[in-house]
Amino acid sequence: MKRKVLLISIVGVIALSVVVAWAGPKMNPGKWKITTKTTMAGMPAQSITHIQCITKEDLIPMSQDANQGCRVTDIVYDGNTVSWNISCDAQSGGMKGTGKVTYNGDSMQGTMNMTMPGGDMQINNQFHGRRIGPCDSSER
Repeated sequence: MKRKVLLISIVGVIALSVVVAWAGPKMNPGKWKITTKTTMAGMPAQSITHIQCITKEDLIPMSQDANQGCRVTDIVYDGNTVSWNISCDAQSGGMKGTGKVTYNGDSMQGTMNMTMPGGDMQINNQFHGRRIGPCDSSER
């Protein structure tokens, strides 16, 4: 009997841990305005702003253009922070990198650093964003 109670307790703790881990970052889904500042050696810094519908299922802030030919893997949720690896095919430059974003309700900030093949060029992105409203029905 004690063994059964212990087993049920362990299963309960594991189930609760999964629910807490799945809760994800403290962020409000919706339409977000995100500004990205890109720097690389020998080039002036450039800033770009885009609008993106961000949901609890898709927490990685990337414009549609940046998303073409790139694959996000190894997504890790740690409190309000989401981190990932990214690799882009040869047509997109064959780059590889890592990213991280921290959410705080209606705001976010993060980085994504990419390296070109051969490691001779580093691209550093810093971004921040804020929620500007609900997603349009066509964006969900």
